[in-house]
Amino acid sequence: MNHQGAPQKGAALGAEAVAASGPAGGGPAGPGGLAVWIVGLVPAWITPNHLTILRMAGTVAILFLGLSQAHLGWIVAVGLLSGLSDNLDGAVARVRGQVTELGAMLDPLADKLFAAVLMVVLWWRGMADWRLLALAASMDLHALAIPLLVFWRRWRQGRPLSPAPKVKANTWGKYKTAVLAWSMGFIVMGHAFGQPWMFILGTYTIWLAVGLGLVAMFRYFAAFAAGEFD
Repeated sequence: MNHQGAPQKGAALGAEAVAASGPAGGGPAGPGGLAVWIVGLVPAWITPNHLTILRMAGTVAILFLGLSQAHLGWIVAVGLLSGLSDNLDGAVARVRGQVTELGAMLDPLADKLFAAVLMVVLWWRGMADWRLLALAASMDLHALAIPLLVFWRRWRQGRPLSPAPKVKANTWGKYKTAVLAWSMGFIVMGHAFGQPWMFILGTYTIWLAVGLGLVAMFRYFAAFAAGEFD
């Protein structure tokens, strides 16, 4: 989900992809045809970074709604729109060739901000045990620990501390983030619509996210031991 390039070039790529996906007026065809068709509906002036920033704005709105005791239905609606933009910005970036370093930085930041805000809302509204939320949040401690460990190793070895290490999300970490967001979404929807099964499903799914987070963390520290972040 990484973004922004020349809009005209991206629009041309999108148009060519849409044209190749099937006959005019028909539905998308072939592998990836649906994604290409959906991207074709996005105006050319809208870049993936716009969609990511929109998701971050939606996250701020969720925080405001959650802390102001607004009806949970509004949080569900804004959350679903934010989730849609999360999928759409990546599709636009790939189809239009608008993958950038800025997008690579903004996208995971937006994901973590979204998850953190949902945790705050669940805690504030008393919809989930704070200890479980804290455990889930701790699965991201590697984002701070790994860079500090890299700096420490460089210092011990007498090497320059710059440049800053780049800790990119691994596959397990991405799965954890997605599962965690959905699990908290189920909890909110369960309370909003009076569906206990959704609340129970969301609670157990948080434990699944914790398990995925542990696997991701192990792989992060194994990569650090192998010197991959140097």
